[in-house]
Amino acid sequence: MVYEDLSLPELVSRAYARAVPPKKFVKLIQKRVVDSPDRQGTENAVASAILPHLLPYPPALILSYLSKLLESPILTSRTTLIHLLFRLSDLDQPNISSLTSISNILLTHSTGLEDSIPSILSSPNPTSTSSTSIPDVGTSASANASTSSPPSNNNQISTLALLLPLLRICSTYPSSSITTLVSKIVSVLAPFPAPSLDVGLEAGQLLPSLPEEIGGPLRNTLSGLMADLATQDIIQDVQMNDVDNNTDSQQIYHRLPLRSALTLLIEWAQRSNSWMSDPNYEEGRGEPKQSWKTILKLASEFTNDATEFVRTLLDIMIQDLTNSSVETMDAAKLWGVLSEDVCGLFKWWKDHSDASLPFPDDIISPLATLYQQLSPSMQTFSEQLEQKYSNLIDQAENQEEGSGFTPLDGWSLYSLQETLISRLIQLNLINHEQAGVIAPGVTAYTFTPGESLINRLSSETHSHLPPLVHTIQYSFSASSAFASELIQTIKSCPVVQPPENLFNFVASQSGLLAVLEHHILPLTLLRIMERQLLDLGVDEASRGDDPQGSLTRFGEGVALVEAFVAHYKLPLPPLLEDARCAISFSSLSMDDKECMNGWVKAIFGSDGIEDAILLATPPQKLYKLAPTLIQQAIAAVAAAQIDLDTLHSGLSYFSQPLLSWCLGGVVGWLCREIRRQGLLSALHLVVLQDLILGHSCPEALVRVNATSLNDLLSPASGLTQVIASSNFDFSSIRNKLDSSGLHAPLTVVETPLRSALQLVRQVELAPPRWEKTIFDSLEMSLSWQGDSESINCIMDEINLPQVSPVDNLNGVISLILSLKLGKNRNPLIDVLIDLWLPSKFNSSSGSTPSSPLIPIIKRSLIVHSTIRTDTSHNGVNGNEIISNLIDEVETQLSKPVDNDENGIGNANVSKKNKKRFGEGQKLSVHQREFLENLVRNFRDDEELRSRFDLSRLDRLL
Repeated sequence: MVYEDLSLPELVSRAYARAVPPKKFVKLIQKRVVDSPDRQGTENAVASAILPHLLPYPPALILSYLSKLLESPILTSRTTLIHLLFRLSDLDQPNISSLTSISNILLTHSTGLEDSIPSILSSPNPTSTSSTSIPDVGTSASANASTSSPPSNNNQISTLALLLPLLRICSTYPSSSITTLVSKIVSVLAPFPAPSLDVGLEAGQLLPSLPEEIGGPLRNTLSGLMADLATQDIIQDVQMNDVDNNTDSQQIYHRLPLRSALTLLIEWAQRSNSWMSDPNYEEGRGEPKQSWKTILKLASEFTNDATEFVRTLLDIMIQDLTNSSVETMDAAKLWGVLSEDVCGLFKWWKDHSDASLPFPDDIISPLATLYQQLSPSMQTFSEQLEQKYSNLIDQAENQEEGSGFTPLDGWSLYSLQETLISRLIQLNLINHEQAGVIAPGVTAYTFTPGESLINRLSSETHSHLPPLVHTIQYSFSASSAFASELIQTIKSCPVVQPPENLFNFVASQSGLLAVLEHHILPLTLLRIMERQLLDLGVDEASRGDDPQGSLTRFGEGVALVEAFVAHYKLPLPPLLEDARCAISFSSLSMDDKECMNGWVKAIFGSDGIEDAILLATPPQKLYKLAPTLIQQAIAAVAAAQIDLDTLHSGLSYFSQPLLSWCLGGVVGWLCREIRRQGLLSALHLVVLQDLILGHSCPEALVRVNATSLNDLLSPASGLTQVIASSNFDFSSIRNKLDSSGLHAPLTVVETPLRSALQLVRQVELAPPRWEKTIFDSLEMSLSWQGDSESINCIMDEINLPQVSPVDNLNGVISLILSLKLGKNRNPLIDVLIDLWLPSKFNSSSGSTPSSPLIPIIKRSLIVHSTIRTDTSHNGVNGNEIISNLIDEVETQLSKPVDNDENGIGNANVSKKNKKRFGEGQKLSVHQREFLENLVRNFRDDEELRSRFDLSRLDRLL
């Protein structure tokens, strides 16, 4: 097809798909519009054709097209701006980085922006916002359009209303180029008539926080109603009157936009991997993790459009992935989340369609849209991955001269576009024909497994591991095959010996440990490891034939468990916990004393390690006694029973594979003991130095203790004096940690929970990774302050005035309150009702909860009940929480009311009531009103009644 046969929207799409250079693109447009008699119609048609590609995420090539068009006489910045304002009015969350790029271009080519802009604007596409409704320039349709009557008032909107999305951004990011553009706009605005109440309220609220270059002209041009609402006090009075006139507190509650809700839930799902346990997932029945099923269950709380859910979820994940650095672990993790967790969720959803949100009939359209919009960024990311792989091969071959790296047989690295489309076909979500519609020109591959990944790993040299790890992380279905092979190998231990060095190599590579969570829950795999590698440990028959080899193989399993636990921050199994404690010799049992004496003679005497002592000591016992053995040696040096040379000689055994696997526990104990001993820890530092700098000290076990080691080396440890006096080789230890990538962590200023919550009042303007900040702050608050104080902090934020008519804080809080945040922790909504709410009524200093709390409780209970529909979700259920709430309300409503607003009347309470309720146990008028509002709101809510038994509420008022 030639370009002349295409409509303008089709021309733009085709030019972009074929990467037509900007200069040639402008020539193609000029050729199409040169004979058009209607200049404004031409501009509108061109702007309408290119604008869908600019929002929400403009590719660099489209931005170049826009820039070249504005340099030409075809299009002016004024027309582009008007189209942009109308387009923004239809978007829930304008992307700030996208708008910044567009603003820069409009400011660079500011044609028409100096002319006055009317206070009322007519939609440039009065019949439809779809590009398909725009007549082709130069046709009879466009000629008719140019002579038709002007659009009706139904297609006219206040310019102030159209500017609100940009004003919201400027109030939060005053130094951006968006601010410069908006200031230019308001400087040429025609005087306003009185705006509608809602527009006037929000504009007035934003005025105090807007930069003066915007606020000044805007304040001067507003008239009528806005003149009366120019101060924040009057605005708040209007808001309060509006709230007072609405007994239904639902009026001030705003649900989170779908994108924001999914962003928060995805972060929660990834964090829950470290503590969640799901029997269905453990049995390998193809079920997604419970956390991802929870996201699907909650989807209907935020949208009724399944297609939009698919598009938004994929959009978030692809953008997070392509915006990450390929040099970090985040990229590999996000790749796994997208290809395994998200695609696996879609497969399960299709096979188990939920009536509340059925699997979409059309999955092709959203996928095609995403591929069109995100293909450039996906391609850039894929090229970066390819370059990284080449660099890893070069580094591997340089480290081992004369030994070329051989790529894995049968495992290829495809682009992100190819991998995603192939994965969707593999899961029968689409077929090859549909793949061609979604992503024209992208090759779809059929999965065929290559060579055994664990066999290749075990046979490679250590320097060749990084490119192998990269392949396992990113090759199509390689991580799944690797996880399956490794788990089966662990399950076969100790009867079937694993390939030599396999466990050591896996333990040393964080990238290999990280891919496992996409195929099995960490706690589930830990239980398998604990049973097979720690409890069973060794095969007694092989131990009798080869005690040293058997002990070494057991040690490899221990090193793998140590590394796995540290990587996922899991609770230590009992054996690993015991291996971090030293026991005084007098507290040992007789058997342990004999064992200890034998090992002291073997290591620090002249006996050496014979098979007899290996056979007499179960590996688990040796591991637990290793710190005690080191403690006894240090005590012997301090008592002059052995000299330092003997100590160093004995410690050298721990630099050999036979005993080096014990260092995870030994180093962990030493670090704690050094902190405990303080200035008296010189000998412990000498021992630590010997062990860490030993030529065969496993890097994996250094990594396990990296945090403790960095804490010791920190100036804040208070150990500077003893480190200097003991001749501790500080620089060598520091260099070893740094060379392994275990740098001292940068000082991180934790965001207080209150500050984190403020970020999400206008969530579309929140900084990147706001969801991480929210959970980091909440976890820190729960850990340090406890549940009740954390809820106090959350409730204090609810009491603050809303910053805009659409304040997202309550929606975020409702979602957070309903989620489990730990294995043994009930959702915070349970704590709020059982502990926090009664505290507001049962103490003399209790205050009245704020009215926004009622819809927050309602929404949290609804969300929680949605999650609880799966019986595998452990914890307190919604009916129990509701029952507890009604019990509390019933108790409080039975109390007398103190009609004295100042509380003075409480001193005159009759002796009878004092005996019944106690001192200070009367309700204030406001407390009584809050309880009555709560009862009415719950009682009259049909959605709540459909989920819970609320019959008791009918009898309370």
